[in-house]
Amino acid sequence: MLALIEPLRQALDGTGPAIAPIPTISATTSNEYVSALLKATRPGDSTQPLESEEIAVVMATSGSTQNPKGVLHTAASLTALTRAALGEVQSTPQWIAALPVTSMGGLNVLIRSLGTGLDPIPVASVGGAAPFTPQAFNDAFAAALLRSSDVRVSLVAAQLRRLLADPQSSAALQQCSQILIGGGPLPLATAEAARTADIALTTTYGATETAGGCVFNGIPLDGVDVQIDELDAQIILAGPMVALGYRCAPELSARQFVNGAYRTGDTGTFAGTLHVTGRLDDVVTINGVNVAVQAVEDALTSIGNVHSCAVVTETDASGENQLFAAVTLASSNFNAEELKLELRAAIRESLGSAAVPRYFAILEQLPMLPNGKVDQRTLKGLIGDGVTWQR
Repeated sequence: MLALIEPLRQALDGTGPAIAPIPTISATTSNEYVSALLKATRPGDSTQPLESEEIAVVMATSGSTQNPKGVLHTAASLTALTRAALGEVQSTPQWIAALPVTSMGGLNVLIRSLGTGLDPIPVASVGGAAPFTPQAFNDAFAAALLRSSDVRVSLVAAQLRRLLADPQSSAALQQCSQILIGGGPLPLATAEAARTADIALTTTYGATETAGGCVFNGIPLDGVDVQIDELDAQIILAGPMVALGYRCAPELSARQFVNGAYRTGDTGTFAGTLHVTGRLDDVVTINGVNVAVQAVEDALTSIGNVHSCAVVTETDASGENQLFAAVTLASSNFNAEELKLELRAAIRESLGSAAVPRYFAILEQLPMLPNGKVDQRTLKGLIGDGVTWQR
């Protein structure tokens, strides 16, 4: 993390070359994953010069469900919303770096720290060499508090769940001035646990293509314009934070970036407050009925003993779509048959019979990418690979 700060500073002020932050191969980051990121960003490829001299950072998307893409950001797009994101600042913010700095959320922590003069305090797991633990966070918080009373952190939901289960971490979170939660939906049970612990969260919505979160708690930051496509309910984001396009992908760039706006692929409603309802490519047809995968996941996480979940789609031998739901549990004290009945009943009641997954798997933990998102490809690979998926 510290090695990236100076090259990032030079890329932003134009005194150094553009950079492409790529994780090193480690126990949590495979060679295959790193190779895919390098293919997307093409650093140092003399046959493919950068699309613009204004580009400061080529940031790879997570590639959780498909091949990652290299997003082309200028210094202006990366820093456009820094002031709006910080809000009213009464002192010098001290950031804790808990997300990989090779992800947009983690890089934003570095960018915001450059303006404070205080290098972020890294959690031991930030480089991928160690797992994220409450104790590592507690150590980072203690170090941060020695520098400033204004401590801030950006987390994903899986990290937040771990911290809420630890009394010392919960106490630390209560003292944070800003806790940004991004990288995907926040399960209702986790949000409720934070409220019960009197911990104020700021849920963020955005993408690598918008330099990270640009909608806080459903409200667009100053300078951000939100539109909903009348034809497909797709969320469209516009503003100075939107990237120029994708690396070496002019046709895809032309489809996704139109007149300075980014077509997110997410669906939602907006009447002053943005509500994200799912993704266009997450709607599957089951027995002739359209089912939103995100809605199924939301229904599962509303069940008391479900700690986290992920739903994937596969086709059976007859070519019909089938839903597979993987869940982790908050308590190991359960009856598998009773749990399946409870899960099925909850989804059937809220979404209808077509939305009930055909198969369930109970895992100790979901496969995750380094940036904290569920690794959909690995999860699909578990189907028929020694994991018991029960009907």
